[in-house]
Amino acid sequence: MSMPSFSVSTVKIPSATPGWTLDAWKYLPSTQNPDATKPCPVIVMAHGFSANKLMALSPYGEAFASAGYGCVVFDYRRWGKSDGTPRHALYVSEQLEDYRTVIKWARQQPEFDPQRIVVWGSSFSGGHAVTLASEANLSLAAAMGQCAFVGASLIKLNFATIKGVVYGIADLVKQAIGLAPVYIPAAAQPGEVGGLTAPGTVEGLSVLCKDPKDYPNEITASSLLKVPFYHPNATAHKIECPLLLLIPEADNLCSPEAALEVVKKTKNGEAVRTTGGHFDLYPNTIGHEKALKAQLDFLRKHVPVS
Repeated sequence: MSMPSFSVSTVKIPSATPGWTLDAWKYLPSTQNPDATKPCPVIVMAHGFSANKLMALSPYGEAFASAGYGCVVFDYRRWGKSDGTPRHALYVSEQLEDYRTVIKWARQQPEFDPQRIVVWGSSFSGGHAVTLASEANLSLAAAMGQCAFVGASLIKLNFATIKGVVYGIADLVKQAIGLAPVYIPAAAQPGEVGGLTAPGTVEGLSVLCKDPKDYPNEITASSLLKVPFYHPNATAHKIECPLLLLIPEADNLCSPEAALEVVKKTKNGEAVRTTGGHFDLYPNTIGHEKALKAQLDFLRKHVPVS
């Protein structure tokens, strides 16, 4: 029986909110690797809209660590195993701050090379990867995003969308006066009230879960009001580090054309088109093998292990 080529442990990282910690998995290349005694590059990862690290992120950590890279996979405040209340509330600024917190923490760990930090994101967090890559003070070595939300979604305005906005306003009012939040499904079928309602979304998210309990499928209604005002593409022209975007040709949640425009704005941007839709880059889907190979090739080219 062969030994795994990596090790993984759970760590608690203090967040910017006193008393709240971020729950994270730390992956390290195997000590059987002769280069494992040297500080290794590290990839900082988190999931997308309403998701958590239990939802098919471990295969990425395993693949990157097996290739010689460290990896820190974390849950945002209020999500997954991390602390924070109210639960399942999306704050864009808070999620970006959590990425910065984990990046700073990773730089302080002796097993990681502080000069070779890579950010990775998927869907909504793919937008975070683009945003963070544009921040020169982070001095990132590279950034990667798959099926990334870059500020242009394919959500259509209909009665259910309007109803969701009404729920969102009610949620803002309730929380402002100290009452419990108004929750709606994070993913729902087309025509229903929910955060994500494109065809195939409910099914796509459920495939990411080994256990249905891994995905609570709820979000505070006011979270929906934050998404239209988030535009990672607005600062793409500032990106200096290498950027890779994996773009599914049939993505019906995040605009492929908008993602391609982001790549064109950057000095060192690369785009890889893949078959399938928004959820077809994850493990056990038609686009995963090509997407993962592209990511590993990109890492070896721009952030080699040694």
